[in-house]
Order: sequence, then C-alpha cells, then structure tokens
Amino acid sequence: MSVLNENTIIGASGAGGEYEIKQSLRFDSDAYLEWTPAAAGNRKTWTYSCWVKLGNIGVTSILFDAYRGDGSAVRGAINVNTENEFEVVCVDNSSVVYRLKTSALLRDSSAWYHLLVAFDTTQSTSSNRVKMYINGTRVTSFGTEVYPNQNTEYQFNNTDPHRIGRNHGTTYSDAYLAEVNFIDGQALTPDSFGETGDYGEWKPTKYAGAYGTNGFYLPFEQDYSVEGFSTVTYEGNSSSNHYIGGTGFSPDVVWIKGRISGYNHQFYDSVRGATKVLETDSTNVDETRTDGLLSFDTDGFSLGSQIRSNYAGQTYVAWNWDMGGTTASNTNGSITSSVRANTTYGQSIVSYTGNGNSNVSIGHGLGQIPDIVIIKPRGRDDNWVVSGQYIGAEHDYMYLNATGAAGGAANTRIPNADANNINLGTFWNNINTSGIAHIAYCFSSVTGYSKIGSYSGTGSSGNAITTGFAPAFVMIKRTDSALSWFIHDNVRDPSNPNTAILKPNSDSVEFNGTAVSVDFLSTGFQLKNTDASFNASGGTYIYMAFADTREYAYWYDQSGNNNDWTSEGGLTESDVMVDSPTNNFCTFNPIDQRQAAPITYSEGNLKFTLVSGSQGRGTIPSTVDSKFYLEFCTPSDVSNTNVMHVGLASTSININASGSFAGGTGGACVGTYFGGNDYFVFAVENGVEPAGSINVPDTKIAAGGIVGFAYDASTGKVWMSINNSWLKADGQFDGSNALSSSNYLYQVSAGSQLTPITMPVGNFVGVLNCGQDSSFAGNKTPQGNQDSNGIGDFYYAPPAGFLSLSTKSLDTPTVIPSENFNTVLYTGNQAANVAVTGVGFQPDLVWGKNRSSASNHWLFDSVRGINKMLQADQTNAEETQSGVRAFNSFGFTLGTWIGSTKTNDSYVAWNWKAGGSASSNTNGSITSSVSANPSAGFSVVSHTSTGATGTVGHGLGVAPKLIIEKTRNLVEGWLVQTSVIDGTHDYLWLNTTAAKSNMPWGSLPTSTVFSSYGHTVGTTKIAYCFADVDGYSKVGSYTGNGSTDGPFVHCGFKVAMIIQKRTDGADSWHILDNKRSPSNVVDDRLYPNSSSAESTSGDRVDFTSNGFKVRTTNGDFNASGGTYIFIAFAESPFKHTNAR
Repeated sequence: MSVLNENTIIGASGAGGEYEIKQSLRFDSDAYLEWTPAAAGNRKTWTYSCWVKLGNIGVTSILFDAYRGDGSAVRGAINVNTENEFEVVCVDNSSVVYRLKTSALLRDSSAWYHLLVAFDTTQSTSSNRVKMYINGTRVTSFGTEVYPNQNTEYQFNNTDPHRIGRNHGTTYSDAYLAEVNFIDGQALTPDSFGETGDYGEWKPTKYAGAYGTNGFYLPFEQDYSVEGFSTVTYEGNSSSNHYIGGTGFSPDVVWIKGRISGYNHQFYDSVRGATKVLETDSTNVDETRTDGLLSFDTDGFSLGSQIRSNYAGQTYVAWNWDMGGTTASNTNGSITSSVRANTTYGQSIVSYTGNGNSNVSIGHGLGQIPDIVIIKPRGRDDNWVVSGQYIGAEHDYMYLNATGAAGGAANTRIPNADANNINLGTFWNNINTSGIAHIAYCFSSVTGYSKIGSYSGTGSSGNAITTGFAPAFVMIKRTDSALSWFIHDNVRDPSNPNTAILKPNSDSVEFNGTAVSVDFLSTGFQLKNTDASFNASGGTYIYMAFADTREYAYWYDQSGNNNDWTSEGGLTESDVMVDSPTNNFCTFNPIDQRQAAPITYSEGNLKFTLVSGSQGRGTIPSTVDSKFYLEFCTPSDVSNTNVMHVGLASTSININASGSFAGGTGGACVGTYFGGNDYFVFAVENGVEPAGSINVPDTKIAAGGIVGFAYDASTGKVWMSINNSWLKADGQFDGSNALSSSNYLYQVSAGSQLTPITMPVGNFVGVLNCGQDSSFAGNKTPQGNQDSNGIGDFYYAPPAGFLSLSTKSLDTPTVIPSENFNTVLYTGNQAANVAVTGVGFQPDLVWGKNRSSASNHWLFDSVRGINKMLQADQTNAEETQSGVRAFNSFGFTLGTWIGSTKTNDSYVAWNWKAGGSASSNTNGSITSSVSANPSAGFSVVSHTSTGATGTVGHGLGVAPKLIIEKTRNLVEGWLVQTSVIDGTHDYLWLNTTAAKSNMPWGSLPTSTVFSSYGHTVGTTKIAYCFADVDGYSKVGSYTGNGSTDGPFVHCGFKVAMIIQKRTDGADSWHILDNKRSPSNVVDDRLYPNSSSAESTSGDRVDFTSNGFKVRTTNGDFNASGGTYIFIAFAESPFKHTNAR
C-alpha cells in the first residue's frame, strides 16, 4: 500500500473517540526490521506486546528475535511456529535454556491476535517468570513448559542484533504486525495495552506508561508529507513496473545504488527524463534504459527489470530530492537553460547545451548563490565535475567519480556564481563542450534543511560538525588528499554509530565502515574515528548534509527513545497497510481451500498464485444490505492456457475444477473468465444461470489490468469494470466510470452475501485489493482513493456510496451474543438451591449435561416452567425433577436432582434467551404460547395437537432454519425439521444417529408459522425454533472432503458453540463449545443422542473468527462427499472480534 495523504492513512475516526490503530506493516518473504541496542537494558525484566494477523498457516512468523553471533549461538525468540503454537524460547548452542509453547493453536488468519510476553526472572515462582497472554487472557496450558532460571539475564535487551520478521537464519514472517511495544524493566499485564469491548472482544488501548532505556514503540506509521529529501530502501524483484513508494513527494532526482552487489550507481532526474541514466562512478555518457527507472510517481518511482536497480533478491537504496514542480526555460545567462528549481529548499537541476566559449553564464533558478554545483556532460565520456566555495582554493574542483584531491586552474573553476547564474569560466570541455548537452545539479544551504560546508580534521574521535538540524544524509570527501567519497544515511543505519557506507566513486558494495563511522546528532554529526578519509589531523574536508523532514516512518521508534530500526530485505513503504486491529480488511482465506490443488498465497493473503483446479474465497462477505467495491490486478498477461476467474461468490457455492459451476444451496457467483484475447462474464445462482453469459471478444486484459466489482446487496445488482470502464449487460462498455441503476451487469437475489473469489484454468497470478493496497503488492503505482466513508486505499475511486470490504463497513450488529447465548461450566454438589452464575442474562432455555459421567442430557425452559425436564437422548415424556428450580437474572438455580448436580462431577449448561413470559400466538391453525426473541432468532413454542397436521405460530418474524420439537406427554423422539441440507423439507431425530429423511407431511416454515404433525388430540408439544441472525447464529450445511485439511464453514462470527450431525449416514450428533475447549483444537465433545460422558479423543474442529474449520477425517465430521448439518452460535460478531 502507498497512500497519498494523511487522511488515507487514518481513515474514519473511531466511534465515540475509541483508540484507533492507524496502520500495520506487512511482513512477507525476506522482509524484516533490525535494531541493535547501544547498551544493554534490563535483561531480567521486560514486556513485549504486539498485534498480529497471520498470513499462511503452518509457517513460522518471527515476532521478535535476538541473536548473539559471536560463535556462542545464543538466541532468544518470540514467534508463532510451524506447529501454530505461540512460542517463547531461548537456545544456547542448540540446548534449550527455556521454552514455552502453548497448547492453543493459532490457526486463524482472518482477524487479529493480541500477543503479549511478560518476562521477569526475579520471580521466585518459576511459572511467574514468563507469562504469555493471547487476546488479554493468560495462557495456562502448554505443550512445552521449561522456565528460565531465577535472576538470570538472557538474550533479549542485550547489545546484539534484534529483529522483527526474521530470525538469526533465513526464517521470515508471513504476517501483519501492528502496535508493537517493548517495555524495558517492567513485566506488565495486557491491561496496559487493551481492554474488553462491548461484544466481549479484546480491543487495543494506547500504552501510557514508561518505556525504559531500550523500550520502543512501533506503530508503523508513514509520513506522506516529506519535503525536499528522503531515503528509501527496497528489494528488487526483476519485474517490470516495480513500484517503490514512500519518498513523500514526487522525486525529481533519484540516485540508486545496489547494497549487496557491485552495481554502478544509477542517477536519474526528471529534466533529462525517466529513462535517461548516468552513473556517478563512471564517465559514461547518458544512456537510455527502457528497463531502468520507468516513471517518477506521486509518492515514489517505478522500475523496470534492469539488474542495477531491480534484480530479484538484491537490496537497494534510493536517495531522492524534490527539485521543484515544473521545468522552465531560463534566459538569465548567456546560454539558455532548462531549469527545474525548488527555491524553498535551495536545489535545482539545470540542463544546457555547451557552446565552447569562455566566460559564459547559465541561469540556475535558485535566487541564491549555490554552495556546490555538480556538472556532467551527457553526450561524451567525461568526469563529474564538483565545484563550490568550500572546495580548496578559488579555482579548485574535484570529480565525483574519482578519488582525486581538489585542484585546478583558472580555466577549470566555476567562478563568480551569483543568485541567478553560474559562470563557466574559461572554456573547458568537461563543462562546456560545443553542441554537447550537459546537466548540472545546484545546491545552496537552507537553514534547518541542508548544509554544504567544510571542516578540518582533528585526528581524534568526537570531532563535531554543526549543521543546525538532525541530518538524514551526509556525503563527505577529503579535499587535500586522494581518498574516496563516503555517504551515510539514517535509513540504512538508523542507529549511532552510523557505519553503513557507500562510495559515490565506486561500484563497491555497502560495507561496515567502523573506521569512518559517524553519530547523527540533533544539530549535526560527530566523527567517531580518526581515519584519514574523514578526520585526519589538519586534513580538509567538504560535506553535503540534508535533513529528512518526515515526522515518522514505519521503522521509527515513537516512544521518545529514538530506538529506530533498519528496514531490511524486501520491506518497503508499500508494505504499510491500513489493515489494522481496529479496521480488519478482507483478504483471501488460506484455510478455505475448495479443491485438491492448493493456492499459494503471499503478500498478506492478497496475492494468489494458482494452479489449475484451485480456488479461493475471501474472509469477509457482504452483509445483506451493504454496498462494497473491490479490485483485482493481473500482474501477468492472461492467455488461452493461463485463464483466470475472478469475481464475487457466496461462501457456500462450489466451483468444480473445470471452471463450470455447481451451486451450493443458496449459492451465487458473478465473475469474469479471462483467456487469450477475449473473455466471458457470467452469473450463476443455485446452479442455474439467471441470464446468458456475456462474451466480450477482442478485449484482452494485459498485464497490469484492473478488474473492479461493485455490489449492492440490498438489490443484488453487480457491476464490473475493466480499467475503470464499466461493462453493461449488452457486452459494451459505457465509456465512463459512473454507475447507474440501468447499466448493471447482472442481478442475483437481493440480500445475497458475496465475497471475493478466484480460480484458474491453467496457472495464474493475481492480486486482490479490498481497499488496503492500491499498489497491488508493489505492482502498480498507488493512487490512494478512498471510499465514501473516507476509508481505504483504492486504485480507482469507488462509486459513490460503495465501501471497502472491511469491518468498519459492516453493519453494526443488532445482537450482543453474550446477552442471548452463553455456556457455563460448574461442579455439582447436590445441595439445594445452588446458584449457577456467569450466564449474563436470565435464560429461557437451559440445556445441561454431566461431563464426567454417563448421564442423560436435560432441558428446562421457562415456557414449560421450572422442574419440568426433558431429556435429549431419550424418548421419555416430560418428567418433574428438581434440576432447575429457578431462572434468575444471573443464570439459574439448581435443585438436588443428581442428574444436574452430582457432587464433584463437572457439568456444562448451554443457555438461550427467548422472550421471557409466553404469550398467545394465533398465526397458525393451532394456537400456541410463545416466548420469542426475534432479534436473536430464537423462540420457545408450546402448543397442543388438534389431531391433524397443522401450522403453529413461532413469533420470529422470519422463517426458522431449524426447529427441534418434542411431545411432552408421549414417549416419542425429538423431531428436527430443516431445509438447509438440500433446500427441501427434511427431518432428523435428535435422539438417534439416523440419517435425514424427506418430510412426508407439512410444508417448509414461513416467517410466521411452522408445520406440526397431527398427534392425538391433547398431545402437548414444545418446540425450539432457530433462525439465522447475522453476527450471532447460523444454520447451515457442508460437504466433507475426507482430509485433515477439511472444509472451512463460514458463519460470519467467532463461534462459541456448534451442534452438528452427518445427514447422509448413521452418525452421532455432536456439541462443541468454547468453554470446554477454550482454544483450538476444539475436541471436547458431547453427544445429544447419547448419555455418554464427554469425549476428548481426536481433533475435530478449529473455531475461528468467522466460522469453523474441520480438522478430522472421521466420518462423523468429514467423510469424503458426506453431507452435514450444523447450527452455530457466536461468541462475538466478526465486526468486533479477535482471531481465535
């Protein structure tokens, strides 16, 4: 991502002034940050806190690493490892010093985790020396648990390299990081960094305490209003149109040097033109390179595949200057020049053609005398002449491309420069060859920004040079001796002493110049050594220094300690993202793989590398009435063999490997099929095309093409654009970037909840942007357009009213889950009137089970009344038992019945809130008594049979998706009605393992009634009715694949509990919940059709922030081709949730 103004970074402010995390940093491949403390801090006591959104699952993500590379091989690390465990470890020569690995597995990449480590070896209790927290909760269950020795100092906070995003070897992170805090000298709790929100989620707060000497705070913010000068580092990728951002302005001079390979310096400017290159370490003429720098962009520049500036795996630095807005003719001198001048910052580019005469003058446009002028003939092999008032005697000069000392004569000096002109003196070919184009770069000192000056060496460390500002770039050359030029900057090495050296006169690699190191100070720089190159006693030196006016950058420490980091490897400003813990954006979901051929995801799950037969889904679908816009970029050409499908689809629809569509129930898909020189646009709903495919011939999507989709869920209308031109239903483009109610492409059912989808035929690479990265992972020049709420970073401006696909754009949940459903655990004691608290509301249905022993399930509800018990695993009629004696505002009160409170046995109780006291409902042919909670999609319905099948009012206002019904005064099973299996009216029995059957009577439920079988007159019945509620409850089905990488089932919320059953086979029902299994894997199971005690053998599912992932091959959960039904309830809605 690269955004173009401060508003784009911040987006909309948080509701009610809540704390906003503005940005995150995306780590991928070989990208990392590095910092070496100048002195050791408190190595016994510290705190590390970060927010992390994982990329691919099953890879190590390094959150914090420290390594002593002196042969002792001592290393400390905080990471999420390949087993998906949160881990803290210290190793000495392969021997574990301490190691803690959580039993909890972090396999949710759809949302953000808060991870915290509090380290304190002064504690006498070993388990208090390392405390680990996930989302505000302390970890107490570990797979490995080896604690450090008391009062021992370890690797973190020592004077060794510390890294974020990489370990001591070649293991890197695949994750987003945000809000990284390191506290030196304190072991803190999560309350210093977060708090519990209204929906039970853990949300960030601003840390307000002290940091200690080596503490740091990395919010990964980027200042996009830099002026004058800046430095950026980047990694090459050998591809054309590689965008490098973060300069803070549109640069006019870009000076590039490879850091780890011996490539020539590359010098570009906007006056000569983007493709014209000079090399400061050679005398070569100006060359045209169409694969070098391709363009100067708003906040950076774009590169071709030239190895000197963009070779894959190589790291580079680019120094950038803003030389003014436009190039203009300047006639102040005797030779007319073309000048681009930034008078505010005292720097200009001057282009002129020599005439071979003496004493000619050239206008430089600064309005002040330049302190230094650098001239290079463009049309002949010759030296770079450097002249100015601080170089030796009056007529002296030096060569930028050579080591020679200052020297010269009257005909080689540039004398008599004034506020308007530079005088070229007596004729000299280097600066005034007749008919040859020359280029000059002029710089004047500007208070607070730049300083060109000279100093004398002292031959002792500590020689301080005053500039009047904190320099970000210093170039030094000894003028009285033949020694190299040196460049220091605070991006390649942000810490003191600054030792990362490059030489303008040499193609040599960057080296660690401890002998020529400097400290960057607030008012200048200090020479740390006595090397003759920059501080010989009596030696004379010239320097150029520039300030970086940015207030912050993603590698800056903002704690006030200035413990700034170095950006290394592939990290660039394009990795600064608006995806954050306070506004989570849609990406592709790596655990939602629908075919055997997996997708390779990278760049924070936005870039997809596909092979034939693979397909991917997004993490966030639309809500039923939302409008959103998103974009796909095609970095490479499509072809007849490498075909891409991109579009929008329901989370339920399945696409087979050939590219045709087989609709899942309720599934819809709208997309485009690119191949060769034409493409098709299609729509499918429930396996049927609502309209014919649109063939658009002779319209090729070239590399870099952008396909946009706009979707209005309230109407079901979908629009599609190619490079911002919107396609109409007749296959023609309307020639504008505007939408209308008539030029939509397709219309699916209103309320369809669609998410991004992709699949190929052949191989294909693409990048998704849901509003978080308009650079498309560095493949495009970012544009920074925002949605109608002022959020996001789009390449093209979204249509009016259409939003980013992010949590801030989702509807505000209508239900707080914890106020309508909750699970509680308790221990029985068979004493009368024992209150079970912690429910959080007064329940209307309590379903309980003994976990420790074989015992029947029991259900009590407020409509039938206290002490009225039914048993889910039995056909028995209702019994009177003192199981639940009262429904209270805090929970319920137990009686003495052994089934609900056997002494010392463990129990679980699932609790639902209906509507309290029942009221009469006459909507159906049978009058019912109903306690309904329509907002939570749940009602308890009591009615009496009339002897014939009839309809019964349920009070929900929408059709329930699942109804559980039991006769109260007959010995009969528990009937489960549903339509979600195949769209028809089906039934199962809750108390048996039987497969589903087609309902032989009645009809599907409506928004007011459901059908009830005609039992004998006077048969009383109770029914529990459940409807879908966005962000709270979901009734659905899925198809098994027989793999431990089982189906992902999207629910739209963090799951708290599921009831599940195979429908095409004789397998048990299962109940899983987040209280008995507080972390993944969720494997504590009870069976509604069985009295068996709780089973914990074998992994079953992961609960995630937006659904659940099946992790078993057992047929009861995941037989290949098997069909399954489930009902799920939320812990928190996805809009307000953490990763699980």
